[in-house]
Amino acid sequence: MSFQNINIRNILNDALNYGGIIVDVRDPSAFAKSHIPMAINLPLEEIERGNITLPKGKMIFLYCENGGSSTLAARIMADKGYQVKNAIGGLKEYHGALTKKRH
Repeated sequence: MSFQNINIRNILNDALNYGGIIVDVRDPSAFAKSHIPMAINLPLEEIERGNITLPKGKMIFLYCENGGSSTLAARIMADKGYQVKNAIGGLKEYHGALTKKRH
């Protein structure tokens, strides 16, 4: 299976248009510092282990810090039958508001 790359700047609109799920594949500490609104955290290591509990009927939008980890995650998930879009550029190219976890 294959996946499509999208511009990270469009991730929120695209996810809303598709009724999709935004997934941050960075480690939990990076996710806690800041992440794209509505994103959930599913670290690349968990995806590599096959610990994926997301619905296959939903479009999954993946991102990371630079775009490399999300590309790898997209390959793995697409091969497992998930509908995936990979946000190229990662958070470094995202200029929208970010959510920070409060302690």
